[in-house]
Amino acid sequence: MTQILAACILLSSPIAKGTATRYNPGVMQEVVDNRLKWGQLNLSQFHDGYVAVRDCRYLDERIWLEWPDGKLSGPHLVADCGAAHDQAYLEEIGFAVDLSWELAVRYGVVNDVVDGVKVFDRAPGRVVWQ
Repeated sequence: MTQILAACILLSSPIAKGTATRYNPGVMQEVVDNRLKWGQLNLSQFHDGYVAVRDCRYLDERIWLEWPDGKLSGPHLVADCGAAHDQAYLEEIGFAVDLSWELAVRYGVVNDVVDGVKVFDRAPGRVVWQ
């Protein structure tokens, strides 16, 4: 399958900064299936994989990631978010984003946590090719 490698980001402030972690294989797809059943996701908008962020305001929105090396990826569709009772803990550990297993494999977040990731919620402003 051809992957979209162009990623874009506005020169603006990130909505989150911190660590990128991952969901286990199959877990994000289960979340996506449930969100579709509940009418909470629109898969018709262009996206490259699924992510989870802390703030539930971004559910069903597209985000872009800036990796510590300056490369960009996205747009990724926010398919999950932090539960209210987990918010303080997520802030304490410096959580920025959880990747679906497929994205984690692609970006090397399978056996490690990546620190220094920035999450953006804006439409593209500059284009960077990876």
